[in-house]
Amino acid sequence: YAVDSWLQQASYSCRVLIQIGKDTGIRMIPLRLMRALLFACAMGAACVVHSADKSPSPGTRHASTADVTTHKVDGPIDHNHCTTRQFQHMSFQHEGVWFVFYSDGKDFRYQTSADFGRTWKRADQSVAPAPNGSSSFDVLQVGETVYVCHAHYPRGRYDVNAPYAKDPARRGEYTHEGRIKQGRIEGRQIQWSLDVNPDFTPDYCNLLQDSNGYLWVFTREQQVGTAHRSREPDDIQTWETDSVCLPVKGRHALDAAALDEGRLYVVSVLTTDGRLYGNLYDERNWGDRPVLIADDMTTVAGDDRRAAVQFDRTRKRLHLIYVDADNCLRYRHLDSPYHASDWQPALSAPGTKLRSGVFTAALSVDSSSSPYQLLITYGVQKHLGGDKRRRTGELRARRFDGQTWQGDSVLVSQPGTIHNWYPNVNQDAKNGLCVLFSQSIDKENLGTPLAVMISLVADVR
Repeated sequence: YAVDSWLQQASYSCRVLIQIGKDTGIRMIPLRLMRALLFACAMGAACVVHSADKSPSPGTRHASTADVTTHKVDGPIDHNHCTTRQFQHMSFQHEGVWFVFYSDGKDFRYQTSADFGRTWKRADQSVAPAPNGSSSFDVLQVGETVYVCHAHYPRGRYDVNAPYAKDPARRGEYTHEGRIKQGRIEGRQIQWSLDVNPDFTPDYCNLLQDSNGYLWVFTREQQVGTAHRSREPDDIQTWETDSVCLPVKGRHALDAAALDEGRLYVVSVLTTDGRLYGNLYDERNWGDRPVLIADDMTTVAGDDRRAAVQFDRTRKRLHLIYVDADNCLRYRHLDSPYHASDWQPALSAPGTKLRSGVFTAALSVDSSSSPYQLLITYGVQKHLGGDKRRRTGELRARRFDGQTWQGDSVLVSQPGTIHNWYPNVNQDAKNGLCVLFSQSIDKENLGTPLAVMISLVADVR
């Protein structure tokens, strides 16, 4: 593929020379100039540049201020939710091995890489059936233990032509249930030991563990945000009765973070009314009245302009990023004791504007520094499909210290491609940033089929 890249560069250089001739009227280009440009092409080929339409194996690298390796691991896939939303997390690194989860349109699977993304190995067995994609899955790694929370659909993907869809009296025939799995990492495999029905269905869920060891699942049920806690620490077998964490009714897109002293904070974008809400759990109860954080959010159902949170344990600070209806990436933070008056900027003012022209954003922390550094992965919009949800573009990552951007942005999608969307990142990027994303194969009609892409970034500086 280095030869292929060289030929592409040489072709481009020839076009440049022809254009120079047209612009200047020069019929003959000096041989010395021609040699210099072609030599530059050869040198550029040494830094392997990947094509927008190919995904060579092993993983390809592109020239950048950081070491970026990109690989297509699956596709084409006939499902929009193969890589899911940015408020869920599908990747982590354990003892030098990267684990990445996704849906192939039928099953939820994972692949591993032990050479920083140059090659990937698909696990022999799938994790669970996933006819409705990855949107109802979340993955949590705690040491050598891995938890997976998801919704199970015995009848497969919802069929609008099926009898249960056409006859309201038969709607109950289309059933679903929740599943929570637990396994242990052994080399590049996960040995699953428990598979539990928790008696609730985690739709668009978040899975986390609080500072006391209890596991929590956040999901949307009956148009409100609900929270479910395990009855015992480190135990997924029995669960407490659900509690309403966000009583405002609407289409919820939840993200939550474990704070200190058993406290939690949940945020949700409601596309029903274009608002962003938050609420605090004080180790005993959820707040009676959710906090209105922003009222200028998208009203497009299924839109990827949402919110993400991460907690810095060293500073006791909750970080929030979100993309508003004007495609502006904004930032706020919340310090202890995490009341509405502790938000900065104050809720009476807009969030700090970081960038315009953004269609999605995901948040990671780097826990190797104190205080934590933030790594923000965001999409620069380059294309809008016929469906307002189908916004695509370049995916970039950049460090942020809570006040200003640090260094330059790093291109994490393939150079020259603008049909990238649904980015999903690892929570802690102390060992590198992993960006899982979808890439439209049909450049005219966005959506399915999709390719599943993975980019690993050694260090975003």
